[in-house]
Amino acid sequence: MINLFRTELYKMFRSKSFWVILIISTILGVMMSQDGKARVAKDEIISISFYCTCILTLFPILLGALSFGNDFINRTINNEVCAGHNRLKIFFCKVIVYFIGVNFIILIAPFVNLILNYSLHSIHQEFISEGTILIKTFIITALLGMAASSVIIFIAFIFRDVGKTVGISVFMYILNIQMLGSSSIKTTVLRFLPLSQMRLILYRPLIKGQFEEAGLVAIITIIFFLSGSYFCFKRAELR
Repeated sequence: MINLFRTELYKMFRSKSFWVILIISTILGVMMSQDGKARVAKDEIISISFYCTCILTLFPILLGALSFGNDFINRTINNEVCAGHNRLKIFFCKVIVYFIGVNFIILIAPFVNLILNYSLHSIHQEFISEGTILIKTFIITALLGMAASSVIIFIAFIFRDVGKTVGISVFMYILNIQMLGSSSIKTTVLRFLPLSQMRLILYRPLIKGQFEEAGLVAIITIIFFLSGSYFCFKRAELR
């Protein structure tokens, strides 16, 4: 299993598409968050720095489609199964490495934004005083990013194709973003979507119990869609 994990990690970091996606998402995320305000209130810094994360979840769609879709098209997964590797171990290694890539894609831009915003607006003591909220924001955003990406994994294992995975995932992403823009996510069932939770944890003043709710939504979503993905993988005939 260690060798499988190392192989998948090596493949991802050697992939040109991963680095292109990472660079573009980081540049876009930083540009979106630098709105040119002369002064930003101290309780807005984290919200402004992480505001881009919802939009950046578009990029894990491309990474997931290319990673899983190409592995099916090129028969990489088929060959691993035929070589006698356990399907659960194959699935686990590919998912963990993909989640590592997802967190790079959606968290580097907020990290850069935090440094820029705290520096540009000369707010240094608040960086320390809000440390707990900042750590929670990073952790929950990472979990929600993995939750949103677990849906992409599910689609990839159903269709086992790059084009269909990208098309369906992008359609669902656009639909989700439009619903967030047209509805009150605080009071409707849309609040239980991972992207909705990404926005709600940035509301100021903080909603009581929001981090806990977001973490629960993320974990349930991950378990549900990864279970469905593995079920599809286990039943698939791969020769």
